[in-house]
Formats: sequence, structure tokens, C-alpha cells
Amino acid sequence: MDSNHIPYGRQNITQEDLEAVAATLKSDWLTQGPAIERFEKAMAEYCGARYAVAVSNATAALHLAYLAAGLKNGETVLTSPNTFVATANAALYCGAKPAFVDIDSSTLNLDTAKLASALARTKAKIVAPVHFGGLSCDMKEIARLRDR
Repeated sequence: MDSNHIPYGRQNITQEDLEAVAATLKSDWLTQGPAIERFEKAMAEYCGARYAVAVSNATAALHLAYLAAGLKNGETVLTSPNTFVATANAALYCGAKPAFVDIDSSTLNLDTAKLASALARTKAKIVAPVHFGGLSCDMKEIARLRDR
């Protein structure tokens, strides 16, 4: 196998992880409660934030992130077509319009030249880059384009 391959399906689950899940499933608290409170507190501390909120999945997290960024009905979110549907759906949940920017064929990430063109044509509220296959987008260039 290619040494650059990053497997999508390999998990690193310890016995301690399994025991924590089993304890939660056997408790009276499945979706809220002390385990979630501990997780949110630990996440806030790790991020140096005052608060953190656990959500059920990445779609919900993107939806909340878009709302926190002030995304409103009719506004545009630019993103990659090489993504999971949640990136676009979360924009739709806000009444916004997802618009796709083509990818760079060598990285499979957003093509920043095409992003520059899309930003010149639209008044996008949000650029939602998708880091594909373990390769980060060119965030310095994306930030530079954002600040123009």
C-alpha cells in the first residue's frame, strides 16, 4: 500500500474507551448528563475557551458554526464539491445558498485561483474549506483572499 495512504476506516479504540461507552449506555444519561458535562469542560479547557457545546454530529456542528458566524437567509457559502453533503446542507438549514468552487486536481482541495474568482463574482459570507484525505487546504492563501 502507498505510504501516503491515510485509511478512513481504522479506529484506535481502547478497552478504557469501550468501558466508558458501556458505562454511559447503562446509565440514566445517554444524550446529556455528567459525561457530556465533563467532555464539554475538558474541550473548553483544551481550546482555551470559556465554553464548549457538544452536539450529536458534524452536521449539527457546521449548522451551529454557520449560525455563530451570522449566516443569514439568501447569503452564500463557498465550499468544495469534494465534501460530505453536510457542508452544503448546513448552509441550506440557515436559508443560505451553497456554491461549489472547483478543486485543484493535484491536491483535491479547493483551487485557490478559482476561489479568488468566485469571491470576486459573489458576496460570499462564508468560505468553508474542506481538507481532503489528510491534506490541508492552503489556509494562508484562503485567509489572504478573505482579507482582500
